[in-house]
Amino acid sequence: MPKKESEFISIIYNKKNDSPKYFEIKKTKILLFFIGLPSITLIAVILGVVGVIHTSPFHLIDNYRQNSKAREAIAKTQTLEEEKMALTAKLSELQEKFQPLVAPTSAENNKAPIVSPTPLISTSNVKTNSLPIVQQVGNQVVLQGLSSLSLFRQIPGQHDRTKPPTLSLSGFQVSGTRDNTSLLFNIIPTGDSKIAGHIIVLMKNELTIQVYPSQALNSAETQINYETGESFSTQRFRPVDASFLKPRKPGNYTFSIFIFAKNGDLIHYQSVIMPVKF
Repeated sequence: MPKKESEFISIIYNKKNDSPKYFEIKKTKILLFFIGLPSITLIAVILGVVGVIHTSPFHLIDNYRQNSKAREAIAKTQTLEEEKMALTAKLSELQEKFQPLVAPTSAENNKAPIVSPTPLISTSNVKTNSLPIVQQVGNQVVLQGLSSLSLFRQIPGQHDRTKPPTLSLSGFQVSGTRDNTSLLFNIIPTGDSKIAGHIIVLMKNELTIQVYPSQALNSAETQINYETGESFSTQRFRPVDASFLKPRKPGNYTFSIFIFAKNGDLIHYQSVIMPVKF
């Protein structure tokens, strides 16, 4: 089969002292040599440079830094979620265990009270066999196995004047020392007029009741006379520090605050449950 001249390139090679030589080379081979090989070489160089960049120490260090930041962010997120779940569980536990059950204050006295103060004054329905068991401990009187219904001695003409409210209590705190436990709170009159009277506070649980002031039951009587309470007089602000003997065990204790006017009328009653810790 005759060769097509267009497919070949003729080359005459002449060297000194040698006869001329004649060559024929296909065009495809020349294109492969002058175009294909440089293209392959360029592609190989580009791939090599890319590989060197991605495997260089700087690139590896940068990738490691980014991966470290991503791991730290994931760890912080997991830690925050765990802390949130732990705090939520702890908050629920504390709310169930230590949530104070506060009787209505002056702002809530228009609602139905948790405990009505009137029966706490009246002793007409108290049986004689429910009188308190009194135990003297140092200078403090501790009452055992007793409801507060039989504590107060009724006087003629005594009235319940808790409505409308003339004062409110706030800032309840419990503090303790080696021998004593104190309930701290503030008396705040709701109006501009001066308020005076007597303060009596009970601290009780299912086993014992303590009375503040301690001299309230340091007498031959088996019931508390309102006049033995701590005297006070205020027009704007009156802090109270009701101190009791340190109880034998920690736990939730009910503190009942009775505030009487000078003539014996009950002008405020409030009960709160507070944790006592050692």
